[in-house]
Amino acid sequence: MSARQVHAVIAAGLKEPGLLARWNQEPEMLRQCGVDPDAIDLEALLKFAGLTTKVRHNGLRGDIPLTFRLLNIAGLEIEVFRAYAIFHAGKSFGTTVQERIDDLLLFLKQWLDFDKREHALLWDVIRHEMALARLRKLDVIADAGSVVQHRVRASSVPRVRGEIIVHEMRSDPRVVETLLSQKTPKLEQAPVGDFYFCYWRPSAEDFYVLELDALGFYFLSAIDGKRSAAELSSLLGGARKLRSGLLNSLAELAGIGIVAFD
Repeated sequence: MSARQVHAVIAAGLKEPGLLARWNQEPEMLRQCGVDPDAIDLEALLKFAGLTTKVRHNGLRGDIPLTFRLLNIAGLEIEVFRAYAIFHAGKSFGTTVQERIDDLLLFLKQWLDFDKREHALLWDVIRHEMALARLRKLDVIADAGSVVQHRVRASSVPRVRGEIIVHEMRSDPRVVETLLSQKTPKLEQAPVGDFYFCYWRPSAEDFYVLELDALGFYFLSAIDGKRSAAELSSLLGGARKLRSGLLNSLAELAGIGIVAFD
């Protein structure tokens, strides 16, 4: 085994972090390259690959600063980006901030263990920040001519006014944001349960984050401007004959102004 062989293996591993993971699991593969597995600290190289990947994504901080703050506070930075380096091995990173965030989100959706508190909070916070960033970048024209109909019938066809993004979450990211603003955040203080949010931009000037009940959330998720209230009820597993609770939920959404009936 020569120093040149060791350097070549290290260079190949850092260029292709997937190799480091394979060598870590199957040390005999290194022997086939003429290198003694004990001569290389693969764990240290994997951490370095994670650090390098993290640095290459510093440009995302402007759109998702809370996500990076949470990664740091929860001690997940190197673990996440080490795993991401392996996951993304052999592929090119996106050329735009949005493409890189989308790729990171795709990875996290598959990698995170949602039974772990910090993982669940991370998933909620990054989706919260992405929803805010995406809606703020849209050109939204106010729906000034729509008429809100408060009396909802089974035949009423609801549509969403403006642009929305809806998310089902395990926590309230607004509470997590407040905790992260503290000098020494205590993430265990963030309540965990079932939360439903709608990010709504009805016009260029207005922006709202609405907390919904489960019924309102599922209604908004299904509204397409074509199906009637009765069809939506059937789609969501209810009867086509709307019950008062379903009608009231649609009426409340109409009262807020997020839903209108043409």
